[in-house]
Amino acid sequence: MQWRFALRYLTSRKSHSVINIIATVSLVAVVVPVAAMVILLSVFNGFESLVRDLYKVVDADIEITAQGGIRATDEPLRQKIASCEGVEAISAVVERQALLSYRDNRVAVRLRGVDAEYRKVVPIEAYTSVGNAEIELGELDRLMLGEGVAYELGMYAMAAGDVDVYSLGGGAVGSIMPLFAMRSESLDVCGTFVIDQQHATSFALTSLRAANRIFGTEDRADMLLVKVGEEMSHRRVAEQLREVLGEKYTVTLREDKNAGFYAIMRYEKWAIFFVSLLVLVIASLSIIGTVIMLIIEKRDEQQTLLSIGADNSFIRGIFVREGLLIAGVGGAIGLVVGVAITLAQQHFGFVKMPNGNFLIENYPVELQGLDLVVIFVVFVAVALGVSLVATSTMIKRVER
Repeated sequence: MQWRFALRYLTSRKSHSVINIIATVSLVAVVVPVAAMVILLSVFNGFESLVRDLYKVVDADIEITAQGGIRATDEPLRQKIASCEGVEAISAVVERQALLSYRDNRVAVRLRGVDAEYRKVVPIEAYTSVGNAEIELGELDRLMLGEGVAYELGMYAMAAGDVDVYSLGGGAVGSIMPLFAMRSESLDVCGTFVIDQQHATSFALTSLRAANRIFGTEDRADMLLVKVGEEMSHRRVAEQLREVLGEKYTVTLREDKNAGFYAIMRYEKWAIFFVSLLVLVIASLSIIGTVIMLIIEKRDEQQTLLSIGADNSFIRGIFVREGLLIAGVGGAIGLVVGVAITLAQQHFGFVKMPNGNFLIENYPVELQGLDLVVIFVVFVAVALGVSLVATSTMIKRVER
């Protein structure tokens, strides 16, 4: 019954046009912050997904390490890992610091030596910018560079010549002639990749065979990388691996390896959410003015209701619902507008990234149902609070 009265009061013609103006302003004041909250949270979701995708090119789903390293050709170990449900591929990796030299240019990089299974674990091919990711062709070992590394070396074409790779390897370093302990090898460049600024300027790939020769690690690997199936929980697979491998091996999830960075992104997202919520609360205060004007407008109807047996709580409930209706319409429009703008950006990319210095052309956005639910619940709570504030004292004042 109270909802019917509230709906009737909202849609009926007002004796003063200023009430319609105030109601319209209140509606718009609610629409804008709600839509902004949807869009802002979607942008943060988009950037978070982008960062996660970029980390997938560098870090595998799961890393397995051991004190003293792992034998790269340890088949019993690989069979244990492969026996766990959800494991799709396994790759042995050696990763150390190295120096690249081309003509008169020198660049220090993090050189990763990988086996033939690496491309099944890490999608490096999707980020290849020039050439290809064929770092091992039969007995030929090749080198793949980050775009920034290739630029610093002055390599402007893949056929420009071989790159000399230096490492201290495993030999003892003398204090007088340390260069004698350095290992080196010349490798042909097969292509370049671009992930992000950090890895483009400090990262390179070669075959595990070449890396073992350069670093003097023989048949050793620093870690085994594991690819997990799309439908499987990474955490569940990691728990299985810990049970199978025992305490000798350390099993690390990509999410745990970069936990600090992901936490910062989440904190930034919800900080923006609470700032937007403050704007929403301030904007919602305009609903108080609308409800108060309606209470004054409907004084005669209130007296009629009181005369037929209604009490203050019943009348107060009508105008609380009045405020909820005004806020609800504005909130619904805001959600629709926010979702529509987000989907338009997601599919058509109207808003571009500035300066063209990013890996993507358009601002990344991603709608998440949980965000919409949180916005809706918080908005209902704000609207209810504002409506209660507007009606708590005005009903008594109108009676007097």
